[in-house]
Amino acid sequence: MNAADSLTAAGLRSSDTLAPPKERRTVLNQEDFMTLLSTQLKFQDPSKPMEANEMVAQMAQLSMMTGISDLKDQLAGLSQSLTSSRASQAAQLVGREVLLDGEAMLLPLGGPLTGAVNLPANAADLKLSIYDPAGRLVRQVTLGPQPAGIVRFAWDGSLPDGTNAAPGQYRVFADPGTGESVPTLAAGRVDSVLLGSDGQGVQLVVDGYGLTDLGAVKQVM
Repeated sequence: MNAADSLTAAGLRSSDTLAPPKERRTVLNQEDFMTLLSTQLKFQDPSKPMEANEMVAQMAQLSMMTGISDLKDQLAGLSQSLTSSRASQAAQLVGREVLLDGEAMLLPLGGPLTGAVNLPANAADLKLSIYDPAGRLVRQVTLGPQPAGIVRFAWDGSLPDGTNAAPGQYRVFADPGTGESVPTLAAGRVDSVLLGSDGQGVQLVVDGYGLTDLGAVKQVM
């Protein structure tokens, strides 16, 4: 007797043994909830009908379930829309120069260190103080009177003794003549745009500064 005959003798078919098990759900959906409620109403004890308050409470739960489900769908759609909008906005920055928040700036090999000062008010005598990676003051540059707003600057790396500073990261602080520092901005060119692996978050690849969040861009030049 072969395997097929054995199954037949046992009252089984080969399809009975090969059929995949049905997936079991552990969470009730809206349709399940309505089925349970209608069944409860159908088989309730006539002498002890469901209280109106209890029915209202169950209907409120159903309404809440539906509302939460709809809200999740709306939020997911909004998130995708915002991410797509941010990615499209960031893509337009490729090849353009942007100003980034922070006093750390790059002096590239063979090129000047470029940046800007964000003046909240007119400056009587704007001065820049440039520090090397070891924290030593290597150069001071006087820009004189400047109007409020974005003031661009560039440093070619020249030092007071006539030599040139080594390429690398330098910290630049600005004093408008009040003895207090004002924000400085680093300048860099956007090379490319990256979208997070989970579809969330847009980052820029800025020449000399690597991965930079889109929110760190203060101005596009």
